[in-house]
Amino acid sequence: MRISGWRTTFSSLENRTYRLYWISLLASFSAQQMHMVVRGWLVYELTDSALALGLVSAAAGVPILLFSLYGGVIVDRVEKRKLLIVTQAITAMATLTIAVLISTGSIALWHLIIAAIANGLILSFDLPGRQAIIPQLVEQRQIMNAVALGSGATNLTRVIAPALGGVLVGVMGIDGVYYLIVACYAASAAFLLTMPTLLTPTRDSKATVRSDLIEGLRYIRRSSVLPALLAMAVVPIAFGMPYMMLMPVFAIDVFNVGASGLGYLMAAAGIGALAGSFLVASLGDFKHKGVLLMVASASFGVFLILFANSNYFYIALFFLLGVGMANSIYMATNNTLLQINTEDRMRGRVMSLYMMTIGLFPIAVLPASAIAESLGGPVAIGAGGAILLIFTLAMTLLRPTLRRL
Repeated sequence: MRISGWRTTFSSLENRTYRLYWISLLASFSAQQMHMVVRGWLVYELTDSALALGLVSAAAGVPILLFSLYGGVIVDRVEKRKLLIVTQAITAMATLTIAVLISTGSIALWHLIIAAIANGLILSFDLPGRQAIIPQLVEQRQIMNAVALGSGATNLTRVIAPALGGVLVGVMGIDGVYYLIVACYAASAAFLLTMPTLLTPTRDSKATVRSDLIEGLRYIRRSSVLPALLAMAVVPIAFGMPYMMLMPVFAIDVFNVGASGLGYLMAAAGIGALAGSFLVASLGDFKHKGVLLMVASASFGVFLILFANSNYFYIALFFLLGVGMANSIYMATNNTLLQINTEDRMRGRVMSLYMMTIGLFPIAVLPASAIAESLGGPVAIGAGGAILLIFTLAMTLLRPTLRRL
């Protein structure tokens, strides 16, 4: 019998193992979202430079680009739950180090750059693991629902955590928020510990890391759809997502709304993203995923252009709702299409390449921030939205197989 209504939307959460994973994800991404806002505020406070925001962001992205493929190979070799526990514990310790430096008045920009590099290295293993673990937790027919609910957890934190982080900076100081972030990572690891042990993937014991890596790349190259889906991941992330890291520029220089206003800007995009996640989750095993992917990607570009050209704070919040919703639908749909078109034994390596495209996001902030430094934030974000829109229209015309997925 078909499950209906809200129960369809949240059907994966009826699975206890997935539910524990989902709560862990909620805690981890709450930490990441607060960290993004508070770190950006701290960098801008220390340097008064949009370019410095880009440097710190790029420092996190380079390790993801360099090591995600190797991270995917490791994910395909080990028990994924244990891997995620280790990544959360290491991240908590690195964040605690920064909190202590802030508390003692010793923090400098180079500390934040080193911490960002370490965080990117950890994410090279954490992000592919989080994606590849999902099919081990739910049935195949529930993968789209589980991916969308995972995206929903991420976007729920984008609604609450940025605003909370912005408010708490004024209440407990930047160092106090950093200690709260450490507690969130510890909670994430604790929930993973309560999950049952998962199966460790079987593999050829004679295979080397290099041979596994080459096998994964050949598998992707031979696929009729995976290269196009990965291309659809690269451009929206490289040219669309940098808007998030440039929000301090809009909060301070464009709208003059301070730290709390920065939280509201981030939360507006998060509310839209949360709505988009729940919309995708409610669709179930939706048949026209390719069409949805194209429409969402194009809408992402359009709303970025509208936001960049808005002159009033509350109108900008409205357009950010659209930005968040379109981005969330696009990412959940693209992720699902990659998952269901990949064999189990290759999922870690395929998803690691997908995570490499996400690693472009902080690196793409560097040229975007340089443009913002010289021409202004609206020009940087508007140009990215225009490139994304043109690319999506080109892919719609040149790769009709995507529309039929």
